[in-house]
Amino acid sequence: MTTTAPGPGSPLKGKSKDDAPSSSHWWDFYALVEQQGRPVVWASSAILCAHESEPIVVGRTFPSSQQFILPSPAAVAAAPGSYEPPTVLTLSPDESWLFAYFPGRQQPGVGCIWRAHHADSWVVVEPIGFSRNGGVVSAAWLGHVREWAIDSSRRTSRLPPLGPAMLVASPALVLVTQNMQFQVCNIRFNATLPKVTSISCSLGKHDGSSAVPNSDPLPDLENRLCTHAAIGLGYDETSILVATRSHTKVVPLEPSYVPLGSDLRPDLASHLHNVHLADSADWESWAQESNIELAEIRQMGDAVYVRPLPPIRCVDQKLSSLSFFPAHQETVSTEQVPTTPILRMYLCASLVNFGDYSALPTSELTIYGLSRKFYPNTASEWLSTKLVSKIFPENVTFVVPHHRFSHSGTVVVGSWSAHTPHTKRNLSAKVPSGTVSVLRLPSLDPHPDWETEPLLTARGDTAPPFYVALSPNGALFCSIPPLMVTPSRVLVHAMPKRTLLNATPPQDQPAPDFILALISAINSKRSVSDITHQLSSNSISVQEVEGVLYEVISSLQSQRDGLRDVWLHEFLGVALEVYRAKGERTPKALEKDDLASRWRTIQDLCSIVACQSAFEDCTDGDAVELDTVWPLTVLSTWYLNFIEELMRECVLLGDAREGLGDNATERQAIPTPHPVLLSLLHTDVLSRIRKTLGTVKRFYEHLSSLSPGGENGALSRSLLLDAVDGSGINLEALDALLVQISEKVGQLDASDALRSLAACRPVPAVYPFLFATARLVSHSNAIDKPRLFIKPLDFISEVGKARRSSEAVDEGQDVISKGVLLRQRPTRACIRCGGKTQQNETIVRSDSIVPRALSLQWQTWGRRWSARCICGGRWISLSRHT
Repeated sequence: MTTTAPGPGSPLKGKSKDDAPSSSHWWDFYALVEQQGRPVVWASSAILCAHESEPIVVGRTFPSSQQFILPSPAAVAAAPGSYEPPTVLTLSPDESWLFAYFPGRQQPGVGCIWRAHHADSWVVVEPIGFSRNGGVVSAAWLGHVREWAIDSSRRTSRLPPLGPAMLVASPALVLVTQNMQFQVCNIRFNATLPKVTSISCSLGKHDGSSAVPNSDPLPDLENRLCTHAAIGLGYDETSILVATRSHTKVVPLEPSYVPLGSDLRPDLASHLHNVHLADSADWESWAQESNIELAEIRQMGDAVYVRPLPPIRCVDQKLSSLSFFPAHQETVSTEQVPTTPILRMYLCASLVNFGDYSALPTSELTIYGLSRKFYPNTASEWLSTKLVSKIFPENVTFVVPHHRFSHSGTVVVGSWSAHTPHTKRNLSAKVPSGTVSVLRLPSLDPHPDWETEPLLTARGDTAPPFYVALSPNGALFCSIPPLMVTPSRVLVHAMPKRTLLNATPPQDQPAPDFILALISAINSKRSVSDITHQLSSNSISVQEVEGVLYEVISSLQSQRDGLRDVWLHEFLGVALEVYRAKGERTPKALEKDDLASRWRTIQDLCSIVACQSAFEDCTDGDAVELDTVWPLTVLSTWYLNFIEELMRECVLLGDAREGLGDNATERQAIPTPHPVLLSLLHTDVLSRIRKTLGTVKRFYEHLSSLSPGGENGALSRSLLLDAVDGSGINLEALDALLVQISEKVGQLDASDALRSLAACRPVPAVYPFLFATARLVSHSNAIDKPRLFIKPLDFISEVGKARRSSEAVDEGQDVISKGVLLRQRPTRACIRCGGKTQQNETIVRSDSIVPRALSLQWQTWGRRWSARCICGGRWISLSRHT
């Protein structure tokens, strides 16, 4: 039952103006049926959406609030007043390509394809022209990778391929235009530059006609104008389904001259259009058609074949949206023809009924099943069936797929309430304005395993969230208001949570949603920024975060033990991101320092992996190119500093435990080991440290045996020799000591080592082992304690001043090369760890730009980190946000 807003003459009794509810009206929902929408997509590290009034695409890095603007195609940049904001925005499955369509104002529209370099850096590949009545209505990318799925028992599997198989690795974009054309845009690489080639065909023609490659849009072939379209991709399905709804084109009247004068009476009879004539287009023919047209698309090589299917009869209501959802079915065996039709996809039609426009509209969702029936002669046909139709008491504003990495067929439905209570007692900046529910397909019944989440919006906001996008892992979704609605802001909402089995679960029981989402994200190598945003909330304790990460690493250990090197590095990056985000949001200073030491330890472990890979890529046995000596020397110096810190913490811990024994229970007598000692608790981490130590040791011996040649060679040799001699570490003895520690690490309980790795610091259960190891290090001949703790440069005042002055002119340390970051140089920052780098950038000298004078091997190794940081995070350009 809908409720109309009280009139101006009937104020709510007993309520002040601030306590009055915020009411919605029917015109607030009319944007649902308007053709021009405001699209939004959520990439791994950024939210991209159409500007509210200008023809540009705006981006915002997540979870930060830094904004950037994508470069516009040449035609739009030259005449921005001739184009509308983009109405179509779609992101490729690998998040490397983006397509947007800009409608023209009294002229043809323009499409554009971008290619991603970094999270906030997109480059225009090529614009695509369209005819005036051939604008893009719907778009989708082909070439989906097989997603990882996970069930409630944490069993993982791979979903079947979504959509037809691609013959080449290049991406392909499919479009449905207003003039009922289906267009395929293939991106091909000519030398190093990508090139877009297009083929088009009419959706109204039968199999006999195939498309021919062309670069110009085809002329209008139908007397209809498509208003809504959906592109359907199914699992293990070679065909593409297209659903469209259209209306007859309005033919403008011929312009004529009507003389007007003071003494003449104009005759307008011949200029009026009588809609009651039989040969005249009546008003109903200009409205939406009652049918939803279906077509099957098959691509074979460079040809596209279309087969129209029987249409679906739809009630005469205003259509809000059309959406395809793939049906999760078992793979069809090719050896035996199935006897019954196989359900491939669901088609969801969202309808809005405004009635007589005196009250709020009603919403209706209708689900159609699209099945494929196979015949022994290898032929097949598509069957459409109306499965369910449901009217909702509240206004449905959006319908989106739930989890793409789930086996269950579910959708997320957002509903908007008629009145939003705004009271003085509710001082929150956001108030509940509706609900977000998880519904089953095809019944549209609430799923019992998921709770209903309130839809929170800004106070006083009467614009329902029509345009939404799910985060990469489905943990959050964002919404934006319609076009021309101000203020325009991107709101981030929480998705429904999984229903807990127990009404009052134990305090130490980790949330299952976070565990399943993190396992799926690590397997798929997706960004976890949306999950991190929730885990870093102050309502979740650090102990709960440790429990979630422990459950995740335990599941990965049991399921993917053979791929330890792959998932372990991904897990370390996720743990770094979680603890860093947690530290930035916590108000407690001690907890902030503790979390900072944890994620910096993980960053050092990631640096060791990168350091070892640099030596593997840039050396050939003991042979090292002269241009590579200096950067490898800088990496070796950083590694020695890390080993020094590790040894110092061992000595401090061992000396603090002297005379107390391994079983001391007095709380004041038990020092807390530093997180850097985590390196001595895990066999994989310790083996990396040992391997890098051997590499640095051989490099040191190689430079020691060479005579200085040139200024750079002599400087590199002197720097490394001084670093080793002044470190207070005997590399030969240290290697033997690490071997001895490695043998004892195998005796640790595996679960305690995993808990320490999940917590990014040693847990109390491994304290006795660390105490014994620390005493072993403290009494070994691998270290020289005076040199380890006291550096000669600290006693030279002038050198100390020079060092401090040099530190003031640089911008810190490069997270990849470990060199000095120089000022006024192109710099990138990692969204995950915050590390900065100038690798793969150019050096500006006076008025020219020259590349770095380094060896080809070092440049090849540096390009390994062009897309992601050593921790796995994505880059953003600092120059864009300063």
